Amino acid sequence: MQSATDREAVERVGAVLNDKWTLERLLGVGGMAAVYAGCHRNGARAAVKVLHRDLSRYREVRERFQREGYAANKVGHPGVVKVLDDDVISSGPDAGTAYLVMELLDGESLQDRLERGHPVGERDFLHIADEVLAVLEAAQEAGVVHRDLKPENLFFARDDGSPDKVRVKVLDFGLARLLSGQSITTYGLALGTPSFMSPEQAAGRLDEIDIRTDLFALAATGFRLRTGRRIHDGDDPVDLVTKMARLPAPPIRTLAPDASDPFARVIDRALEFRREDRYESATAMRKDVRRAISELDGAQHERRVSRAPPPSPPPRRQAPTLPRTKDPEPTIELSERDLVPPRTYGLDESIRIPKNHSVLPWMALILAGGIGVALWRDPTHGTQLLERARMWGSSLLSSPSSTPSAGTLTATPETPADAPADAGAARPAGGGALRSSSSASPSSSPPRAAPARVGPGSVQNLRTRH
Repeated sequence: MQSATDREAVERVGAVLNDKWTLERLLGVGGMAAVYAGCHRNGARAAVKVLHRDLSRYREVRERFQREGYAANKVGHPGVVKVLDDDVISSGPDAGTAYLVMELLDGESLQDRLERGHPVGERDFLHIADEVLAVLEAAQEAGVVHRDLKPENLFFARDDGSPDKVRVKVLDFGLARLLSGQSITTYGLALGTPSFMSPEQAAGRLDEIDIRTDLFALAATGFRLRTGRRIHDGDDPVDLVTKMARLPAPPIRTLAPDASDPFARVIDRALEFRREDRYESATAMRKDVRRAISELDGAQHERRVSRAPPPSPPPRRQAPTLPRTKDPEPTIELSERDLVPPRTYGLDESIRIPKNHSVLPWMALILAGGIGVALWRDPTHGTQLLERARMWGSSLLSSPSSTPSAGTLTATPETPADAPADAGAARPAGGGALRSSSSASPSSSPPRAAPARVGPGSVQNLRTRH
C-alpha cells in the first residue's frame, strides 16, 4: 500500500516546474525528497530533486535543503554529485516546495545492488571505502561533514565516455541535519539514519560531530554488509537511537567469526565508541584500508599458490558442512588432567599405605598409652603393668619362623627382647610409613612382600599427580 508521500511523488510525474523543467519519470523516493529524471526546455537533461510537500512548510527545512547544493559544490570532488541549480516551485499544488537540479547519473546505488542479490565481499567493500574516503578527505579539507553516509547514498555511476568504468559517488551532502529539532519518528532523518549514527550524533552532541562521525557511518555500512545485521536492534527508531548513543558497537567477529584480520581491524577501529579512539582523519583510515587490501591480496596469492597440485599426497578435504570459524568449540575447557583417568590410590604416592591394615599396632599403641598413664599416677602399679606387657610381647613374638595359620597375625621382631613392647609391635619405616604383614589368605600362602621403603630422599624419583 502506497503512502501519501509516495502517491504524491507518482502523481507529480509529467509536471513542469516554473515553466522550465519537465519531470519525465520517477527515479526514487527517499525520506526527504523524490528524485526525477528531468528535461530542461533547452534540451538539457538532469536529475530534479523535489522536497516532500509536507516538509516544505518548515522554512528552516527549505533553507537547509537548498544549502545542500552549496555544501556539495564546496567539496569540489569528482566523487560528489554536482548541484546545478536550486529554486522554489511558484505555482500549482506544489507551490512553495523547494527543489534542486543535479547532474543525472547512470547506474545504481549500493542499496540497489544489495537488493538485487549481488554479493559484496570484504575486498569489494574496502575498494568502495577507498573511493568514499577520497571524497571525505576533500570534505574534511573543506570543513563539510556529510552526516548521513549509508548504502542508499553510495552510488555506482557509469562514465559516459567509458561504460565499463564505474565511479563511486556520494549523494545527499548535508541532509543528515536537515530536520534538527523535529521528531525522528515522523521524518526519520532528524539527526541521520539511526542504524548508521555515531554515538555523539545519536546523543545530539552537535558540537562533537566531525569527520569521525562520517568514518563511523562508513564502517557501520561495512559492518552491515559483512554480518547482515545492524550494529544494534531497536523496537522503534527512538529506541534504536538511544542504543546507538549509549552502547558500544560489538566487535565484528562476535557476529562474523570468519571475518579476516585486516577487515576486522579497519571496521572495529572506525566503530570505536569514543571518537578519540577512531581514526583521526579520513586520510588515516584510507591508509589503513589500502594496507588491508594489500594484506588480503597477499593472502589470496598465498592461497592460490598453496592450491597448486602437490606431488604427494593430496591435501585432506574438509567437510563442506562445517563453517570456517575462529573458535568453533563452545565454552567447555579441558585440561590434561581431565583427559587422563585417575591412578589407583596408593600405587603412586610418596608415602605408601597398605590397603589391609593390622590391628596389632593400634593395640600396642593403646597399651603403651595406658602404661604411661599408670606410671604417672601410681609408679608401683605402673611397674607391674609394664612387666605384664613385656611378658605378653615375648609370648606374642616367640615364634617368628613358624608358618602362620589362617587368621593369625605375625610381626617380624626387629628389637631385642628387652626392648619396649610398643616398639617391637609397630615401627615407623621410611619417615613415617607403618610396616606390618597383610592378612593371610584362607589357604596357606607366603606372606605378601611389604611395600618398598620410601623416604624423604627418594620422593623426587616418584611420579606425582597435580
